[in-house]
Amino acid sequence: MKRSFIYFSLLLLLTSTVCTQSSQNLRLHPGDSKIGNPAEVFYSRVLPSLKGKKVMLVTNPSGIGIDPDRIKKEFKEHNVTISHLIALEHGFLGLEEEFSKTPVSTDPTFQLPIFHIYKIKLSELATLIRETETIVFDVQGMGMRVYTYLTVLKRLMDQSPKGMKIVLIDHIVPTLHLGSRGDFLEKGFENFAGEFPSPVFTGMTLGEAGRFYNGEYLKNKIKLEVIPVYGYKRGMVWEETGIPWHTPSPNLPTLENARNYFSMVFFEGVNVSVGRGTTAPFIYFGAPWMKNPERLASAMESHSKKKFYFTTVYFKPTFGPHTGKICYGLRLNLVQADYDPIELAYNLMLEMRKIYPSQFQWTKWSKIYSIDYLWGSPRFRKAVEKNQDFKSFEASYQAKEKEFDNRAKKYYLY
Repeated sequence: MKRSFIYFSLLLLLTSTVCTQSSQNLRLHPGDSKIGNPAEVFYSRVLPSLKGKKVMLVTNPSGIGIDPDRIKKEFKEHNVTISHLIALEHGFLGLEEEFSKTPVSTDPTFQLPIFHIYKIKLSELATLIRETETIVFDVQGMGMRVYTYLTVLKRLMDQSPKGMKIVLIDHIVPTLHLGSRGDFLEKGFENFAGEFPSPVFTGMTLGEAGRFYNGEYLKNKIKLEVIPVYGYKRGMVWEETGIPWHTPSPNLPTLENARNYFSMVFFEGVNVSVGRGTTAPFIYFGAPWMKNPERLASAMESHSKKKFYFTTVYFKPTFGPHTGKICYGLRLNLVQADYDPIELAYNLMLEMRKIYPSQFQWTKWSKIYSIDYLWGSPRFRKAVEKNQDFKSFEASYQAKEKEFDNRAKKYYLY
């Protein structure tokens, strides 16, 4: 009887443990979130104030573009005319993998011309802006300079006449808890993938970045109205917010892809595939020459501090580098959200050059190394080539990060 009671007690304990573990949430359910959706504020309070106005609309499915029918219905109800549609990198519906080959096409959703901002000249953009009265901007940013949506915002602000009204529906960016990190852009390394005057990681939302740029750099100040994300507290990681992830581009379909992008984007400056054209973009990376990738995974263990680890994968990209070829590679598995993405990328490149000295190569866009465009200067590449340890490299830009923070914090909304 006593033995049966012990067995029963153990069984009850095990069952209780399993039930407790199975009830742990991976993330907060949107229904339990205390954070307000700024899009609803736009529709209920801001859109009615635009009655009779001509509006330039810049959005995609990561913003109010997720529901084109609602846009058409509510804009019509409030007598707001969409005078111009601006296409970001992946088009209005966020489905395009490649840049459009033409500067203007017809959008099938609204039956209006849609202007591909990366194809039109800045003077042409300025003309379009003068033909409208208000710009409505709503897309999910990443909080990184090396992301085209921030460049689009900057270009719209640059080409706007003094006093132009821009309504920006803000979003929390998945890098916000990391703060500002990295070095600054040097003259001559501006490009569509990055031209904003900030560290690589801005430490700001798009709304805050717009406020910062308007206050610190713009000569012709605009009338910027940012609709904030109510209820968010700076430092919260995405999973704590209950905010659903809406895909900003085909290669960032999930939050995992986005988190890995923070580091893996730098490998678009190296002769590897970063998983574009696979089911795991920015999660897989590799190349036909990256034989025995487990050596690289093992070498990175000493740098991981148990914040991430790598596992071996094989994949065949359908586009991008090494299209149609079997790649030996690794999968980046993140464990903690507060990992340092720059440190990870830097150490991974150091180890790759040691293990594959004759195969590892920097790639070029035109005559400039791609990594120099991504970092904003040659300093990252040159430090790797000198085999400089990360702490020494990091020390070269830390003072600039602090100076930037002191300037930027007065524009924070959260």
